[in-house]
Amino acid sequence: MLNRLVGQEVGASRNLRKSPTRLVWFDLTAGDAHVPEGGDWHRNCSPGLLAYHAAQSMIPVEAYLHELNPDTFLRLLANLSERLPALGYIRTDETTWQSERAIIRVFNMSGSDASISMLRRTDAVFLINDPNAITDWAMRPTFSREIADRNVGYFRGLTTMGCNASGLKRSKDTRRGRIELFDRMALLQTNLPPYRDLCFAAIIRDKDQWAYLIETSDKWRPKTEDLVRSAFKKHGRDATVTWSRTDAGPFRGEMFRLFLTKAELKGIRGREDAWVAASLDDRINMISTFEDVPPPAEPEQMTFWPTGGDDDPEDIPA
Repeated sequence: MLNRLVGQEVGASRNLRKSPTRLVWFDLTAGDAHVPEGGDWHRNCSPGLLAYHAAQSMIPVEAYLHELNPDTFLRLLANLSERLPALGYIRTDETTWQSERAIIRVFNMSGSDASISMLRRTDAVFLINDPNAITDWAMRPTFSREIADRNVGYFRGLTTMGCNASGLKRSKDTRRGRIELFDRMALLQTNLPPYRDLCFAAIIRDKDQWAYLIETSDKWRPKTEDLVRSAFKKHGRDATVTWSRTDAGPFRGEMFRLFLTKAELKGIRGREDAWVAASLDDRINMISTFEDVPPPAEPEQMTFWPTGGDDDPEDIPA
């Protein structure tokens, strides 16, 4: 799906009514760009994928890769140094590579602090936020609004999300982080420019409960849905697709399903609106209170004869 989204950026940008003069791509969670032996590097990690499409683009591309962990960052530099020359890139300094029309810059910093000071109104921006866990999002909630405030009209972003039952949903220790995601999503929706929408695409019947959040132009809703479904279909899967602006109820329902456990959902059933409107601590308390209520006593067994007395049925002749 990421491959098709970035390929679409390259192919469609030059055919837009007002074509951008530059494509600016942010990878907020680059990782180490390692691909197991036998895998295509330019299809199996985000730095490789961006580098490949940037080298094919007829419009100049600047890609900014961010990796917070120092050891992972060093491995990222090593893998880029090994792989990028095959795509036509030349290393110009310790953290920069350049091809005919593309520049790749690498930063040892959190993607949440990524600078957008280089952006011009004639740019088209694409963003990748692919954290190891949904609670480690690197995209700050105001990112979209900041870009719009710089009069950049073309922007799309992809965030991967997953809260599987054997991981983040396994322990109460992760509850605060998961419930906090409702606030994070609310901020994303609040900061969403009026001409863009959020697409929530969740894999159907997936034990890992993976989903993807795509921010894109509201005019691209049909094309985005087609792209998502065709990408999933290639791997024999399907997805539910909902939109923040046009499918507000189902969109929120998918958040409930992904971020909360079945037991937590049971605890707030019928009070969802009040729960979402409450503070983070109150939301946690509402669920905890439900869990702390002792289960109802077993119903009293109804019999024809009292048990354990002189008139026990076993003592009465048939």
